[in-house]
Amino acid sequence: MVAVATGLPPSTTAVVIGIAGGIDFALSYASGQIMDRFGRIWAAVPAMTGLAVGHLALFAVVDEPTFAIVAVFLALANGTSSGILMTLGADLAPQPGPAPFLGAWRFTADFGQAVGPVTVSGLTALVGVGFAGAGMGVLGLLGAGLLVRYIPRYIPRTGASG
Repeated sequence: MVAVATGLPPSTTAVVIGIAGGIDFALSYASGQIMDRFGRIWAAVPAMTGLAVGHLALFAVVDEPTFAIVAVFLALANGTSSGILMTLGADLAPQPGPAPFLGAWRFTADFGQAVGPVTVSGLTALVGVGFAGAGMGVLGLLGAGLLVRYIPRYIPRTGASG
């Protein structure tokens, strides 16, 4: 939506999004390393904060270079969060019998993925793409605050393998 609103050609948009997607994908392994070595919070909070700031930066997109910078920034932030939702779900699932919890966890995550684009589209239709990005940025900052508050610092494990 931002590329269209800025008037960027489809070919430029495709190249920038392709590069950003590659960066995002390339960070999957690094994300796992961050989560395992430093804790889940060190992947989740910086990623959520980065995504929020990136969405707020959509106001600054006026040409191809700023579009590329914001797209790459968002890819970096998103890439460092690869797998965090499923990892947190696995961490928090009660033992024995994690299936009902993980099913509800997955439903909630999928619901958010379904509602997000509809929310952005609605905000864009009502107030424009810049304000839609700002709205998502503000929600992202709230989400980062909630993550700081609610991600467990320590997950107790039972048994010899834990």
